[in-house]
Amino acid sequence: MKALVSCLTVLLLVSGNTPPAQAPQTADSCHFTVSGELAKPTISGPEDITALVHVVEQPDSPVEILAIDFKDSWLSVVHERVTEQLRCTMKIRNRSDQQVKALDLNVIVGPSPSSGTGFGGFPGLAPPTRSLAPGREADIIGCGGGGSGGAPGNHIRIFVWVDRVDWDGCLYVPSKRLPN
Repeated sequence: MKALVSCLTVLLLVSGNTPPAQAPQTADSCHFTVSGELAKPTISGPEDITALVHVVEQPDSPVEILAIDFKDSWLSVVHERVTEQLRCTMKIRNRSDQQVKALDLNVIVGPSPSSGTGFGGFPGLAPPTRSLAPGREADIIGCGGGGSGGAPGNHIRIFVWVDRVDWDGCLYVPSKRLPN
């Protein structure tokens, strides 16, 4: 079994406004536009952790990951086994023209996103009545998981991405551009 980290389920609070750009066309309730180019996320924390982090490219995502801090995290890879305890905070931004009600963020430890695991709870910022307004940013605290698993060839990465975004009448799953 690969190392368990966390799936980030989040309900957010903030309000604001941002000008629209282009809209992916899906179901009628899922029309939205995104503004600007994606920012390159800032990754901080212990160097042995940050060197392994890959934030998956998601140009169509209504929510972007701006920064991740892995302060107080550790990871060990020895004899094709990985053991880890990740703690992280993330700064995200709603780059769409829709009010985000909830979202799932994934942090997976493994040789690839498909062969690693990491689906646990990630506490939200607010009760279900709160949300993240267009153009606004929010800080999320989580990644409280830990675990151990296989690390073929002692090769491990930490993959981070937005798994889904919910707003009124819509559940949107952004595309993922994964590295080889």
